[in-house]
Amino acid sequence: MILIPSQRDIVYGVYGAWRLARLDRGGLVYFDRSTEGFWKSFFAAALIFPAYLALVAIDLSEREISAGALRLVIAHASAYTLGWTVYPIVTRAICQAIGRDNAYIGFIVAFNWSQVVQMIVYLPVIFLGAMGLIPEGASALLHVLVYSVILAYQWFVTRTALDITPIAAAGFVALDLVLSIVITGMADGMIR
Repeated sequence: MILIPSQRDIVYGVYGAWRLARLDRGGLVYFDRSTEGFWKSFFAAALIFPAYLALVAIDLSEREISAGALRLVIAHASAYTLGWTVYPIVTRAICQAIGRDNAYIGFIVAFNWSQVVQMIVYLPVIFLGAMGLIPEGASALLHVLVYSVILAYQWFVTRTALDITPIAAAGFVALDLVLSIVITGMADGMIR
């Protein structure tokens, strides 16, 4: 059940995420950390879906694909949906187990809106590399640097929203990374 947020909700969500990207813990006050705000934050998936499609198009243009159009759509639609649902489900159980259940909703709200900021930073790097506007070696280095910054940002969002130790926050980030790799591998397996 995704609720459609108002324009104000979207602006506040993205602004809060941007403030967190500046390492400003005060960014949390811009999020609607209610149950309704939780569901509205999944609208971030719709906001970045065009960018996701651009990333998929870039990826597919760089390799040989034998799958038909329908299989490509099913594989990537499944991966996108799983990417937005599996992590919140798994982290719900973890938050309950570590006694941070009361912070779970606010965490997912912050996490979801932070995906918009991450995509704003990530997509241009991929695009510049794919267009050959950056030498291949420099593009790979830039990709690693930007991805490292995104992981550090995700760590800060997690640590701030859940109010947990640095190691615990790193565990949440590692979990998201592993789940992303598994989901991407599943989608790749479907289109071979």
